[in-house]
Parts: sequence; structure tokens; C-alpha cells
Amino acid sequence: MHRQIYLLVAFLLLGSKVYSQASISVFQDNLTTPNPMITDGNDLYVGYYYSDKVVKFDLTNPNTPPVDVVSGVNRPYGLAIKDNKLYISEFGGNKISKIDLSNTGIAPETVISNVDSPIGLEFIGNDLYIALEGANKVAKIDVTQASPQLIDVTNAENPFEIEVIDNQLYITERFVGRVVKFDMSNTSAANVVVAQGLSYPSGLASDGKQLFIAEAGASKISKISISTANPTVSDAVTSSLLSYPSGLLMHNNILYITDFFASAIYKVDLATLAVSELNTNGNKSLKVYPNPATEKLNIYNAPSKEYKIFDMTGRVINSGVLERNSINVSQLSSGNYILKTGEMTTKFIKK
Repeated sequence: MHRQIYLLVAFLLLGSKVYSQASISVFQDNLTTPNPMITDGNDLYVGYYYSDKVVKFDLTNPNTPPVDVVSGVNRPYGLAIKDNKLYISEFGGNKISKIDLSNTGIAPETVISNVDSPIGLEFIGNDLYIALEGANKVAKIDVTQASPQLIDVTNAENPFEIEVIDNQLYITERFVGRVVKFDMSNTSAANVVVAQGLSYPSGLASDGKQLFIAEAGASKISKISISTANPTVSDAVTSSLLSYPSGLLMHNNILYITDFFASAIYKVDLATLAVSELNTNGNKSLKVYPNPATEKLNIYNAPSKEYKIFDMTGRVINSGVLERNSINVSQLSSGNYILKTGEMTTKFIKK
């Protein structure tokens, strides 16, 4: 499945940088619902959501198989590293756990439990900031304490991912389709909306004054300039490779993207970032009709007769075998869905 496409653009102005031509390529594929990422030197740690484990890749040698780091973590959704300890938000376990990276192979240790649907993690000093999707807030804990206590930072509507730039805390509010920021130097200030009208914004990553946003529902990476008072959202990376991009990571001027349903990690060289693509491999893509669908969804170019339908939170809501290359979707609620058959995915709308 290793493929590479080339993105063509005349020139794209990003703040003070000009990017001419870029490529998006597969770093790893055939993974199992990869989502959170973090680096430690040349080690790339990746959480496998449905496999309940974290693995490690060598960024300098993508042909090296991944190494299991820890298993038994319940739906890992966020990763952070401090003092050679890997902290993991267990979305399904409602807790934060950690392991010592110098002593892998042991069971994870619980740092704090009874936290409501933890997702994004970010360290500032000894304080670990946590996006609590179920509690509608961002909170923090001091990891040097033997029994850390949760301290509220700011309210947010179903916060997903967080990114700290200078004194600003950026938060994706996934289900309302926006990004907000909180001024940590003024704790009484309200959150400010910096981007809205997004389709399931998930991961965040920054490069200088540019903030990249994974729009999972739109199968693309967008960007805003955080140096602008009223930033405009624009496309940063679009590609037929992208299906449901969820996690973002910046490392040595390379943007890494985990794609939840494509079961892959992609990379984009930001030194040559572009926004339009030329697909030269000639592969057929999975297509559906009609879209939006009311009762029957017809499938074209399906690589397998078996299929799964996911809602936009990643939950499997239907599965089965194609009958005459179609699926009865009359029982689905109105909304957006992801269809997966074989290793191919596409989005569709149920009216």
C-alpha cells in the first residue's frame, strides 16, 4: 500500500514563509486505528486506539517493524512525555496512566483516575494539561505530587486536542466544529474563537506562527495564522490518501498525520508545503451513489464484499456483506458516516 503522490501549487504564502511544491507520502501503513503521537528523539510513539496499546517506530528507519511499548491501556487517545515517563490518556478507562520508558514491558501505573473522557495531553513544566471531553473543560495536574489533584483551567465544549503556543492554549472543540484559545496569563479571560465552520477538528500542530488543524470530517489538514487577529481558515494539505486524519505531530519540519480509518501514518515536508494534488498512481477510488442516500447506497470499486460503517466519532455502527454492490442504509439516523471496505474508505451522508 506504499504510495506517494505529488502536490502541485504555484506558490502558497504562509505568514513569512513561501512554500512551492510538496509531497505527502506514506510513513507507515497496515496499522490498527492509529491516533495519538509523540516523539522522543528519533522514537515515534503511536497509540493504537482499538488495540489498547502504544507502539514505537524509528523515524530514521521506517522499514523497521514497530516495537510494542505498553498494552492494556483502555482506548489511548493522548500521549505526553516528561522525565522519561510516557503519560497516556485512557479515554475508555477514564484515567491517566504512565510507564517508565527505561523499563518497558511492565504494567502501566495509574496517575489519576475518575477523570471524564480524557483525550489531549500537553505538558507545561510539571503541569500536565488534560482535555476532558466528557467534563467540558481543560484541567491540569502536578505530576510531581504523589496523589495529584485535578485543577480546572478553562471550560470548553467537548474539548479534543490541545496545543500550547507561548501563553496561549489552543483547543479543538470537535463537535461544534471550531478551535478556541485561552490566555493562560489571564485566567479570568474567556475563551476566544479563532477558527470555526470546521468539520470534526481533531489534532493540532504548530509550525512557527502557523497552526495546523486536522479536519477529520473533511479529510484534509487546514491552517490558520495565529499572528492574525481574525485568522482565516485555509487548506494546508489535501490528498486522496487522507480519509479520516485525526492526529498531528510536528518533528524536524515534517508534519506527521495519523489517519484513523486509513490505518496509516502520512508525512508532509513543510519546507515544500502545497495544497493541491496530482495523483499519478492511477488507482481506482471507492465511490458511492447516491450521496446523500436515503434508503440504498450503491458501492463502486469495492475491494472487498465485507464492509463496516462508522459514525464520525469512530464508533462502528453497522457491518456486513455487500449484496449486489449495495447497502441498505434506511435504518441509519441522518448524518455523516464513513464506509470502509477492505483498506479503502469514503464518506457519505444519510438524509
